[in-house]
Amino acid sequence: MRTLSLTSSLLMLSSVLLSAVAGCQSYTVIPDEGRARLDEAHQGELLYVKQSLYAGRFYDDDRYRLLHARRFEELTYLLDAEGQPIPPPPANEIVPAGTRVRVERIEWPDGDAVFRRPIYTPRYTTWIFLRVASAPGEDVTFERSERHIMLLPGGISDEATFNEWFDSALTRTNPNPWLRSLPDVQRVAIARKEPTVGMTYEALTSAMGFPDRITHGVDSIEHGDIEVAQYGALRVQLKDGLVIGTSSSSSSSSSPSTSPSSPASSSVSTESAAPSLAPVVVDVPAADPAAVEPAPSAPSAGD
Repeated sequence: MRTLSLTSSLLMLSSVLLSAVAGCQSYTVIPDEGRARLDEAHQGELLYVKQSLYAGRFYDDDRYRLLHARRFEELTYLLDAEGQPIPPPPANEIVPAGTRVRVERIEWPDGDAVFRRPIYTPRYTTWIFLRVASAPGEDVTFERSERHIMLLPGGISDEATFNEWFDSALTRTNPNPWLRSLPDVQRVAIARKEPTVGMTYEALTSAMGFPDRITHGVDSIEHGDIEVAQYGALRVQLKDGLVIGTSSSSSSSSSPSTSPSSPASSSVSTESAAPSLAPVVVDVPAADPAAVEPAPSAPSAGD
């Protein structure tokens, strides 16, 4: 159990009181009509994981497990008083692409939901509750006992953009026949969330999710023009749409991510380790109340 300073306790109490005063106020920027249509369209949907996802404890709420395409230490959904990220505990599992999921419900951050959520969670973010199959494959229908949560990234303010992001992470089309058609080394790499030489861009995003950004340049006389997909400190080099190698940049250029791997590029900020002691949580809705972290660019269509 955390030992909190008096200041920390008072700030957290103030945050709870503010939530109580908010009553039924909603902190989502998607209009009511759009939320109703999204609930109707997605609740109960049977889908497949399109990208292999890290899984682990959902911040301080051990009732649930978090799903995200990026390493948990890169996430900035929750910040301390100095503006430094408070990541969830490290992931301890990977849910491979091709695993079946069922959308249980979408929980929008209205006043009641925000008030009920634990302090050390992204309370002002939309939570998507999923039931996840016990193993990948179209024939596996047995669901795990734990509920899993995907977090809506910042910068999503309308129904159409929500659906673009949602469809980039989950798919109605069964990807398992395509996955089985890949070479064994690529199929294993996707399940382990690792890039490997020879992958197409589609296979790369199935393994790693969408990159923070893609840049163009000249590697050498041998390779000529190449593209570089940036995943935090990891740089994946592609030539003619195929992975030809990887490299790591300095830790100072890594970019914490708030987006569950949407096709758009993310804003870049300096990565920082979480404080070892219980921090003062700054969890007050900002201009984009979907998250307190710097919001990435809105996803674009294209997956």
